[in-house]
Amino acid sequence: MHLSDLLKNLADIPDQAASIKIGGMSENSRAIKPGDMFAAVAGSSTDGRIYIKAAIDAGARVILTDMRPLEAPLDDLDTPIIMVENPRLVLAKAAARFWHKQPGMIAAVTGTNGKTSTTDFLRQLWTRVTWQASSIGTLGVKGTDTRKMDGKILDLPKLTTPDSVSLHSALSPLCDAGVTHLALEASSHGLVQQRLDGLNIHIAAFTNLTQDHLDHHNDMESYFIAKSHLFMDLLMHAGAAIINIDDPYGRRLCDMLTAQGDARQIVIQTFGFADDADFQIEKITPIDNILDMSVKHDGKSWHIPLAMSGTFQAVNALTAGIMAYMSGLPLQDSLGGLAYLKPAPGRMQTVTGHPQGAQIVVDFAHTPDALRAALEALRPEVSHKLYVLFGCGGDRDPSKRALMGAIADDAADVVIVTDDNPRSEDPASIRSAIMAASPKSIEIFPRDTAIKTALEQLVEGDVLLIAGKGHETVQLIGDETLPFSDISVASRIIADMKEAHK
Repeated sequence: MHLSDLLKNLADIPDQAASIKIGGMSENSRAIKPGDMFAAVAGSSTDGRIYIKAAIDAGARVILTDMRPLEAPLDDLDTPIIMVENPRLVLAKAAARFWHKQPGMIAAVTGTNGKTSTTDFLRQLWTRVTWQASSIGTLGVKGTDTRKMDGKILDLPKLTTPDSVSLHSALSPLCDAGVTHLALEASSHGLVQQRLDGLNIHIAAFTNLTQDHLDHHNDMESYFIAKSHLFMDLLMHAGAAIINIDDPYGRRLCDMLTAQGDARQIVIQTFGFADDADFQIEKITPIDNILDMSVKHDGKSWHIPLAMSGTFQAVNALTAGIMAYMSGLPLQDSLGGLAYLKPAPGRMQTVTGHPQGAQIVVDFAHTPDALRAALEALRPEVSHKLYVLFGCGGDRDPSKRALMGAIADDAADVVIVTDDNPRSEDPASIRSAIMAASPKSIEIFPRDTAIKTALEQLVEGDVLLIAGKGHETVQLIGDETLPFSDISVASRIIADMKEAHK
């Protein structure tokens, strides 16, 4: 594609550069191939401008960057440099032009908690009625038959929301494979960095907003504004907004959308326990390792059995059900199909087989609100003691540590504090910060030893929540990435316990 077509109405292009043919693009200089455009953007930890020379050496034909004055040696390059106010936005829209294929229905989910489960549930609902559906997010690409993609495997970055180039370039093979419906996780980082710009987003859902990522957003107001970008700017004209109005930020988001009036004709559907919710949750009752959810909509009550643990998982399932309904599925398929859902990996996932009959649940809960929600959701399923085992990640918002310690101390009977991706920080210091707010906590490390100790203590009627890592399969310690899966470790220890009891 010629540069003049790629950046038409997006940037001022020098006449001598208009006819340059662009073969691809990236903001990663190591991914540049001859004929590509390199986007030199400033990030939180590094500035892409320092890699311009490397990108040119790799074959970059054009450089896209911001409006900062060019300093030597960048001011004396033969390679054209296109300067714009917002290079990330221009890159995203250029990527959408270059890889122009998109599924006909795209739905995005944002919120502090519940994104992964909701997108996976939505994919399952679509697939159940034989619509060709995929999901993209924390779990990577799911629901794609690589045989239909000529064996192509999508190597997306391990991010909740991939960068715009990776995302748009992935859509073409998905479309070629027949995918017509796509569910996406929209992280606050991804929204701020405009990774989803250029997508035709038909449905957007808001799950909740609680403390997380304040190391990146500084305060809750900035965090909320980042999330609202999905609804206020990216959601298409006449699109559907699915919003949890039990959350005060959800209420505020509804008001903001309503204030736009008829200009965008957004259809708003609310849900929650609130009396004025369009889909009102009447009750969620744990019964014999399942959940029975009652939902009232348009004067009719739906009783939905769910094969999962944790009341908030029922709320995530309902969110997906409403999204499926707004995508064109009848209620008997969208709400009725919830009974057939399976939990997403590492999201309130049960590890079975404990020799004493105790219940073990692995969940990704790594924020104060998510930890409280998980513990409160499991409490009705406990007939003896509720255990929780968790830690906090290093190089992340340190204010969460005491909050999570206090929540665990209040909501659980037994608290085990261990390590969870300490990264470059001292693990003992992280554990200490948690335990300072949890007088009843017990410190056990490393993590596999903590899991083994907890499992060996459990008796019938106990429930153990192993929180923080969920689906993750590695542990980040210092500069090492070590294999580690809570699910695999717990399963292996339970197998050893059963063998020992023979």
